[in-house]
Amino acid sequence: MIPREIEAVALLGWHVYPCSRSSRAGAFKGAHLAATYDLDQLSRWCAEFASPNWRLVLGPSSLWGLDVDAAGPTHSADGIAAMRALIAVHGPLPDRPTTRSGGGGYAIFFRHGSEKIVGKTGVPAPGIDPRRGQLSVTIPPSVHTVTGRQYRWLIAPWEVAPPPAPPWLLRLVAPPPEPEVRRAPIDTTDAARQRLYRAANAVAAATPGQRNDILNRRAYEVGHMIGAGLLGEREGVEALYGAARQAGLPHPEARATIVSGINSGIRRASHG
Repeated sequence: MIPREIEAVALLGWHVYPCSRSSRAGAFKGAHLAATYDLDQLSRWCAEFASPNWRLVLGPSSLWGLDVDAAGPTHSADGIAAMRALIAVHGPLPDRPTTRSGGGGYAIFFRHGSEKIVGKTGVPAPGIDPRRGQLSVTIPPSVHTVTGRQYRWLIAPWEVAPPPAPPWLLRLVAPPPEPEVRRAPIDTTDAARQRLYRAANAVAAATPGQRNDILNRRAYEVGHMIGAGLLGEREGVEALYGAARQAGLPHPEARATIVSGINSGIRRASHG
């Protein structure tokens, strides 16, 4: 049976997937790419996996959010204090869906339109991590992998719809200006998207000691598709980055490897 809270967010169109109760790993290979709000699929997962934790993938759900850490055994930075300081300077946040983590922190959710949100941890302050695109967050009724305490909704999304973020917050989480796009947007072919999914799955399933090498090789393949005009650059980067973070690679390493591999692939495609 689907947990009541998971069914409720699925009915809102939020994309979720089951994961381990002892780590953030998906319950099966490529789970984060299979996230869905389809109730039939969720029922099948519930029958297959006993009492899993659940994670929400932000981008397909038209959401972005902030993971606000509580200082303690699992986090050194006090994101809660940092968030309070930001609000004191810039003004309050609107009413919005909010969870309380089993570790004591919070996750807050906003509606995502065309705003560009940085994917770097510790932005706009240590202990505050933006989440968007293929990144995901744990949601109720999951239990914390360290404390064993349950996540819960403080403000449920079926009670308060995710609002737009205030302009001051969007300014603080905006990425630096992007370099000029190499080519006009293109329509990704089904074949190219399937190749991209396979590449992302391979990265997400990579084990420590192999992750960077696999990410580099797969980024090269994706770059070759981008250079050949088969795939949009943003789509390729987002999929690889989400998969790399799922595999446990830190932001700086994941970003540097993706940029290097994709650029190499693009150059190879341009030279035939």
